[in-house]
Formats: sequence, structure tokens, C-alpha cells
Amino acid sequence: MNHSMEKNVRQTRFVIEDLQKRISVLEATREDLEKQIRKLSASVPEDEIDPMAQREGFVAYGSYAKSVIARKNNIRASLENISVQYVDLAAELRTAIDALDSFERLRARRMAAKAESALKRA
Repeated sequence: MNHSMEKNVRQTRFVIEDLQKRISVLEATREDLEKQIRKLSASVPEDEIDPMAQREGFVAYGSYAKSVIARKNNIRASLENISVQYVDLAAELRTAIDALDSFERLRARRMAAKAESALKRA
């Protein structure tokens, strides 16, 4: 029984580490995408551009701006997906941590029971 519990504890710790790594990857990806949106917004701050718009230094600025706006929209959609994944992973992480806490409490109870029975025998 004790071996089984130790196996469960190791497995739960592995799951927790994996979830933490996945969450950190999502956070890094979110930061990168937000940085990309800031850069794109700096080059084309508007949300709607007339395809015939002109800007000094740009040939066919209107089509360039439309592609930047489309890219920003795609990045925003990716950020929304990341947020959904983040919420799901955070819930899984809470569940895994709760499971680990349960295993640790059970282990502590068993150790206390062993110590108590050893005291009674002494």
C-alpha cells in the first residue's frame, strides 16, 4: 500500500511539474504575441485603413496596413486561445496540487499512527 502511495505521489509531482512548464510556455508565448501587437500597432496604429491610403515612405500603404491589421487580429485570436488554455491548465494544476496535498496528509496520518503504535509498544 505504501509503495502504491509513493508511486502516486511521484506521478502527481511529475504532472504538477509538467503543468507548470506548460503554463510558463503559455505565459512566454503571450508576452511575445503582446510584444508583436505593440510593434504592429506602432507601424499601423489605426484599426481601419482605406486601401487607397497613402503614407510617406510606403508604396501601397493601404494594402500593407490591411495586412498588418489582419495580422493583429490573428494575434488577438491566438491570445484568446492562450487565455482559454491557461485557464484550463490552471484548473488542472489546482486539481493536481489538491491531490498531492491529499497524499501528503494521508502520509502524515500514517506516520503519526506508526509513531503512536511504536510509543504504545515502548
